Amino acid sequence: MARVSTALVIVAALCWGLSGGLGGVLMAEGWGALLVSFYRGAIGLLFVLVWLVLQPAGHGLRSRRLWLWSSVAGLGVAGNFAFYFLSISRGSVAVAATLMYCAPVFVYLVSFVFRLEQPSR
Repeated sequence: MARVSTALVIVAALCWGLSGGLGGVLMAEGWGALLVSFYRGAIGLLFVLVWLVLQPAGHGLRSRRLWLWSSVAGLGVAGNFAFYFLSISRGSVAVAATLMYCAPVFVYLVSFVFRLEQPSR
């Protein structure tokens, strides 16, 4: 099972990287950054829906709390896509990727500012 999960992470990283490069190519061909981010999100939603259809019962889709937090997460991901492709359209894929992968550092710092996490060794 560990090999399968490792392979899935590798495939996800590959797809993530390809989507940024492909988005850069599409924007060079005249596509707008928001249009590229819309299609990226729509294709991702399609894959999630297929996955949910293939899941057995008990996946929690009747939970209101799940729907609430999924909606919040969806808005966050949509904003992430939009700003990522806007930064590619105004700069380059390299700059956008560098800024994108600094996000965990910002989350880490904000969690301490708002006292959501306690520092430890």
